[in-house]
Amino acid sequence: MAGRRKGSRKLRPSLLFGLVGLGMMAALVAGSALLRPTQASPSGLLSAVKSNPDMAEALCQELNAINDAGHSVYSSTGLEQVAASQGSATSDAEILITYVVGLYCPDVT
Repeated sequence: MAGRRKGSRKLRPSLLFGLVGLGMMAALVAGSALLRPTQASPSGLLSAVKSNPDMAEALCQELNAINDAGHSVYSSTGLEQVAASQGSATSDAEILITYVVGLYCPDVT
């Protein structure tokens, strides 16, 4: 027993294959759920901008001000500023910016 550490044991091949099989099965079951895109409802903010062109124009002015300050609206600084002004997450701000720039102010960068 001099070569073996106390507490270390080898698993029998049948038990090892069973554990590996169980792990693979769990990965396959969970993987399909993890890879499936989520079905999120449309952002209320995006809906508000779609139905209110004046809000989009005001947002264009904010985006132009970010550009005038030397920042891209897609930079972390730009995204954080828009997210803060709209009370949203930066990921939602990025979607909002993309929509507004595409339809209302394509000169914004």
